[in-house]
Amino acid sequence: MLTNRVKGVEYAIREIAAVAQEVAKTGKTVYHLNIGDPVTYDFQTPEFISDALSAYSRKGKNFYANSLGVIELREEISKLLKRQNLNVSTDEIVVTSGVTEGINFVISSIIENGKELLIPGPSYPLYINYTKFYDGKPVEYELDEQQDWEPNIEDLRKKITKKTQAILICSPNNPTGVLYGEKKIKEIIDLAGEYNLPILSDEIYDQITYEKPYVCPASLAKDVPIIGLNGFSKTHLVTGWRLGYLYYHDPENKLEELKNGIAKMARARLSASSIAQFAAIDILRTPSSHTIDMVRKLKERRDYSYNRLRKIEGITCVKPNGAFYLFPKLDFEELKKWKDDKELVVDLLKETGVCLVYGSGFGEYGKGHMRLTFLPEQKILEKVYNLIEEFLK
Repeated sequence: MLTNRVKGVEYAIREIAAVAQEVAKTGKTVYHLNIGDPVTYDFQTPEFISDALSAYSRKGKNFYANSLGVIELREEISKLLKRQNLNVSTDEIVVTSGVTEGINFVISSIIENGKELLIPGPSYPLYINYTKFYDGKPVEYELDEQQDWEPNIEDLRKKITKKTQAILICSPNNPTGVLYGEKKIKEIIDLAGEYNLPILSDEIYDQITYEKPYVCPASLAKDVPIIGLNGFSKTHLVTGWRLGYLYYHDPENKLEELKNGIAKMARARLSASSIAQFAAIDILRTPSSHTIDMVRKLKERRDYSYNRLRKIEGITCVKPNGAFYLFPKLDFEELKKWKDDKELVVDLLKETGVCLVYGSGFGEYGKGHMRLTFLPEQKILEKVYNLIEEFLK
């Protein structure tokens, strides 16, 4: 009775959580480092943001909103993009139910009948899932671990075919934490222009960066169309609101048909949450240091986590410069007890309660790795790394 397209859906980040639930039933403490949700730790939603959501509900803003998004919010997003040197009008912005819906809108509009989407490998599983769901083929281009996970441009070039529909840039990257360098982004843009391809740019972690500054791909593109995907979840600590947006950088109007198609899909699903949208207007209009404060704390936790992991035998790790993930490599010459990353991660969870994500859940280039967040407080992280170290010994 179940369709093949649904049978093929896999999402390792949540699937390991199901194993964690069974472990918790045994009475063992579970340390959840599998989900990238800062609000579940000591990063609390600022009071003015929560107050805004409540206030707009009491003011009666509980109706269906404009399908493309509340116009005042799109105006504020347009101003936000202008500060990144992007001239994007309100008509080129669509407010979505999280970035997830934006990804669905875009992929469903460009992929069918074996068409291909070039995605960075390792890759966030949703891009793999949606591409397959719409009868397409996700093709991974290499993020080179030996070069701090920067994209391998030659590998990307080799994988462009007549079926390629777009190239995805995910920077800062989930799961590796790499922040693509400006030179690499320009090379990808040039390649996309050479083959007349649009670029999808996943920018949900754009304000969570450390030593290196974030570079917005659309700010470097003169004639290559770019579809940006962003949202409020991570930066503004409202993950459960499910509020995102997509925008079009389209200087030569190459995306007109796509824009119309996505607008139809937006109208078909009615609208994203109205009160969340009105509250988001206040988020963008109210000066606050909550994001800066979050990044400061995260940098300390990243440094501690990186220094602990690199001292554990059987593990090597690249230091991430964005987002809040580490993606260490497992040396199975040393760790001979386990056949692969999934077996090790599941065994680790059952034995110690430490819940990570197996790297093979992020595609071919993720095999032999595991992903963990460094969101928890340091005392929890210290306990986690002690348990991992003891377990691997």
